[in-house]
Amino acid sequence: MEILSRLVSKQIWKYPKLWVGFLRCALLTKPQSFNVLLQLPPPQLESALNRTAALKAPLVVYASQPNIKSSLPRSVLVVLGIAPDPQTSSQAQTSQAQTGDTSNSGKDVTVENSKTGETSNSDKEVLTEKSKETSVGS
Repeated sequence: MEILSRLVSKQIWKYPKLWVGFLRCALLTKPQSFNVLLQLPPPQLESALNRTAALKAPLVVYASQPNIKSSLPRSVLVVLGIAPDPQTSSQAQTSQAQTGDTSNSGKDVTVENSKTGETSNSDKEVLTEKSKETSVGS
């Protein structure tokens, strides 16, 4: 496992052919390779799990152990689906607030969006629809 760990420190994911071999080795040596996989930066861990789906479920079970989970960064837990993604949950709350009360005018929705500091295309579409409803209702 020390060889795999050294490959992580040398950023093996930057070499596509070697990365594929690294993932194969990790799959063949599971569960011993789980500590090494958890050393990967979150984007590379996500890539590894997407390429080698058979690793995800057992890695999640392993990482869910209290002594392991407490030592992992939150970003890794988010990739594994063990911890909620703070960006996704705040966007979901904003969406619920917008769709939950249909009596709001377009101005009220704009105020809610300015609190989060985010305006996506779907928010703009909602605002446009709300504006149309308000102007038709007037």
